[in-house]
Amino acid sequence: MNRLWKIAARYGAALLIAGGMAWLALWLRDYTGTEPPAQRYMKLCDAFTIPGVTLTMLAALIALANAGSLTGVGYMMSYLFSRLIPGLGVRGESYADYLERKSANRVKGYGFILHVGLLFLAVAVTFLVLFYKNGG
Repeated sequence: MNRLWKIAARYGAALLIAGGMAWLALWLRDYTGTEPPAQRYMKLCDAFTIPGVTLTMLAALIALANAGSLTGVGYMMSYLFSRLIPGLGVRGESYADYLERKSANRVKGYGFILHVGLLFLAVAVTFLVLFYKNGG
């Protein structure tokens, strides 16, 4: 039961954030609901596309980072900052030590971000179809 609450909390938080992004997009575009249907569907499609793409790409970025494709860039940046800013980072850390330290900090359980992003993209595609059916 405890595991179910954790899953529900993760999905709920992601839905709340994505919904807030969609609401903000609608608010910035002055969505009132009094426009013609095609224009309403266009604004709704845009509003659901923004969080859908954002969350989907965030999940892809996490997957790439977990696969180790960004460790070289991270090591370069930490090395650069440790040399330029005194007292920041571990001086003299080898790349092998950096890889070992970062491999222990992999992100697990981020699939909910992808699922919520794909859900918002599916809603956006629905509004896109409705937009084109109503003379868009």
